[in-house]
Amino acid sequence: MKPRRIISPEETWEVLDAGVRENALAVLAVQSDDQWLTFKSRFLERDPQRKFIVLDYTESGDRPPPPLAPGQYVGVSFRHKSRKIMFASVVEARGKFVVGNQQSVAAVRYRWPDSLTELQRRAYHRTPVPADTSLLVSAWPGGCAAWQAAQTRSLQIVSGQAVDISCGGTLFRINEPNPPDWREDLTLGVEVQLPDGRDPLLLDAYYRGARHAPDGALCLGLQFVGLELSVDGRAVLQRLARCVQRFHRLTVVKGVRGDGGLARFRTA
Repeated sequence: MKPRRIISPEETWEVLDAGVRENALAVLAVQSDDQWLTFKSRFLERDPQRKFIVLDYTESGDRPPPPLAPGQYVGVSFRHKSRKIMFASVVEARGKFVVGNQQSVAAVRYRWPDSLTELQRRAYHRTPVPADTSLLVSAWPGGCAAWQAAQTRSLQIVSGQAVDISCGGTLFRINEPNPPDWREDLTLGVEVQLPDGRDPLLLDAYYRGARHAPDGALCLGLQFVGLELSVDGRAVLQRLARCVQRFHRLTVVKGVRGDGGLARFRTA
């Protein structure tokens, strides 16, 4: 089974229709200057003519949603059955949506997406990097846009090796006694060298703090962001999904075979 596929136009209608019927919760990502902002919204309406969709625009907890303006690009992701659905769209207008008895909620109308990408939710489960695989990771403040500055200026670049990885992020160990002085949710640029013989991945991520691995090594957590917004980002997701699927298979095989490398099944 492929970890990623592009959904057909007819399936797109069915998936978005289900999202509206179920009032599905979506996570939206929008870029503001040199950082990424995320917020949660619920599906409210889909246009029968396939011109637009409407999601609410309300506070999540005590945090208001980020400002949005017509023409702004957003990335949207939500769950559908056993899969994760992702697409890019454009803000068309902000307004109110009548939900019943003349009550209304703040809402945003978005352009009907050109396509939906479907990923196995397993691709977002943290998968251990095999012990015999070295997966190098480097991170620096400012996102991918600061990559050139990171090479030429004294920006703090932290490097190490991934402990686990998924399409949603990675945990990597560093050879430092203390974590970097980065605040939670800081936007970082990240370079990941996958074992596929191709150029390293460059992507944006949120810093999710430091923690210790079971062996006591200091590790940093990263959450990838914004990959659904562009063709290049979706290509990155495809490479990540293939890598995670490969690591998952190796983990399963190791569990079946045991430490000795021989299958434990025996015929009667």
